[in-house]
Amino acid sequence: MNKTENIGALVYLPEKNKIERYDAENLESFSDIDDYWMKQEGLVYFPFDRTKQAYFYNKTKGDNSAKQFEFSPNIPMTKEEYETSVFLAQQGMANEEFSKVVLARNEILNGTYDALKTFQNAVKKHPESYGYYINLGGQEWVGASPELLMHYEHGMVYSTALAGTRTLDQEFTAKEGEEQQMVEEFIEEKLIKVGLSNFVKAEKQEAIYSNIKHLKTAYTATSTEGQALELLKHLQPTSAVCGLPRDASFGFINEFETLNRSFYSGITGVLGKNSATFFVNLRCMRFYENQVELFAGAGITAESDAANEWEETEKKINTIKELL
Repeated sequence: MNKTENIGALVYLPEKNKIERYDAENLESFSDIDDYWMKQEGLVYFPFDRTKQAYFYNKTKGDNSAKQFEFSPNIPMTKEEYETSVFLAQQGMANEEFSKVVLARNEILNGTYDALKTFQNAVKKHPESYGYYINLGGQEWVGASPELLMHYEHGMVYSTALAGTRTLDQEFTAKEGEEQQMVEEFIEEKLIKVGLSNFVKAEKQEAIYSNIKHLKTAYTATSTEGQALELLKHLQPTSAVCGLPRDASFGFINEFETLNRSFYSGITGVLGKNSATFFVNLRCMRFYENQVELFAGAGITAESDAANEWEETEKKINTIKELL
């Protein structure tokens, strides 16, 4: 047997600076994360739509082996289609249905690409990001996400608000500041909702990822295991990949976004017996047959320019395309 044949998943956690391996035979399907929380050790992989199938790569062989995989191939979204969806979103904002929505798009490349090698490239190029390779039957996913959703350990919970995108030579504008403010308010609302009103909010910073940068605000709070689990549930999907109000923008995405996001903008992370680390599944791609599908999204507000938003997604896609 080829030494790579039994690799089910590989995970790189930046703070540990090492790669964890999970065997292919240890893949499980699940619907309720409560069954695993602080009980099992392994890799969690959640789709954007929480009603769809989630997966868990266990450290050890379990009884709930995954046998079926949902796979809905997409066709490439055109610039015209994307700009039309921006126009429709702004119509919704004009009608006060929501104040922000994050619209995703894809790009599909034909050819033979090596997912495992791409994962290695991702870890080398982005050692500050959460990196992963995961095999789900007929599809392989690779990602390098800069966005920590939540980390829990030793009675402390950590989260970050990450929004707004500019190239390194550009200044942040009021539009990016407004996006970041919305995500901050969303996280603070959820912290308070689960009883963590004692949170500490750090100063806003610039976070650099390859040739683009974002605004970033970190949060910490003392927390129980149960509060951390409830926070995770309330944060997914985060407003940074959905919009505000979250439920209204999620409804718009389901109705008008022609793309099936699948695991893009879902969450992924590692569970331990006394710790949990989750990232928003951004800067990711899906390998299947002789194709690779790349995903990106942009936050749309009333002030957005459709052509500029398309360009933002182009920049994000290019940062992961170079990993191929």
